[in-house]
Amino acid sequence: MDPSAFFYTSCTRGDGWPALTRFHADLEYRLRAQEGYGVSGALGAAANPGTAPGGAITRAGVMIALYSPGYFQDRGCGLEWAVVQSRMRHHARAGGGQVPGCLIPVCWKPVADGMIPDAVRRSESFPGPGAFDWLREQGLESLVSSQAPGADERYYGFVEQLAKSILAAGRAGLEPLDADEADGTVPAFGSPYGAPGPVPPVPGRPVRGTPDQPSPRHENATGEPRSVAISYVGADQAWADWMGEVLSDGGHSVRQWRWRVGRETLSQAVARARDAADRVVVVFSRNYFDAGDTAPTDWEAAFTPPASDPSWLVAVQIDAAPRPVLVRGVEVLALPGAGPDQAERLRDEVRATADARRRDPAGGAR
Repeated sequence: MDPSAFFYTSCTRGDGWPALTRFHADLEYRLRAQEGYGVSGALGAAANPGTAPGGAITRAGVMIALYSPGYFQDRGCGLEWAVVQSRMRHHARAGGGQVPGCLIPVCWKPVADGMIPDAVRRSESFPGPGAFDWLREQGLESLVSSQAPGADERYYGFVEQLAKSILAAGRAGLEPLDADEADGTVPAFGSPYGAPGPVPPVPGRPVRGTPDQPSPRHENATGEPRSVAISYVGADQAWADWMGEVLSDGGHSVRQWRWRVGRETLSQAVARARDAADRVVVVFSRNYFDAGDTAPTDWEAAFTPPASDPSWLVAVQIDAAPRPVLVRGVEVLALPGAGPDQAERLRDEVRATADARRRDPAGGAR
């Protein structure tokens, strides 16, 4: 199984982005705890529509299909489903046997029986009566978002069970599908108009502007930085999305740069972000501090500002986790939430970096 595409989460953009990214990150974290930090999952809703033929879905060992009424209307999801089904058929014809476990449907939002496409209903992978009945009645989204007593234990128990299923199915060694063959695959379901709903920012791509060119490195007439890169880990995707929206609304060109833990060092991840924009917003959190195998001196090297550009860094901490010793002198903006007041504080902080003299060199959280 390709570690960079260990599993693939197929979902539709309109089904609640923060909850979707939380689930994907939690599942990835559980798999990494068992298989090592080199393991990565791919989140289908983060890709542009129609990219399935050349994307991770042609290589991933297992696909998790978070189905819902909107999912079955999404033609991109129908293409992902069809690509995995095609790979499973190829595997069986090559003598590898049936591998229905390589496609794992999970009810994200309840779906009436009459809305389930025939192609899905006929699939050996689609669960019959008795399989996760409680999920089919309530949907996983309700559990992800629930504040009810015991909800977290039930949710994480399901994530752990699902991770075990992925590991077991991944041993089948599902072969990749050639891009040309994938390109000719007919979607198993979906409307030409797609599923309604908001489109989230695409990680590693500009929130505004052209997708294949770096953001322009310049400031406006008031000295405010125009281009901003956001450095974060996958578990904090929802925060990166929110910050991107806040800064885009403030007139900045924003790019997201996820730290690819296991494939690059912290310094490499931060350098990629610095090369892409005038300012770098780093999402400090327990997830960020615990990621990878980073030595104390690496933290210092990654966040020591060069004399030529002392104000490149905007460190934003979203929880109370202690920072590594050698970056405790870095000034951080502490955000206790994601409301309008916190959004304005974030915009003010990015604006303030246009004048390094306005920053307190002694560090600390504000």
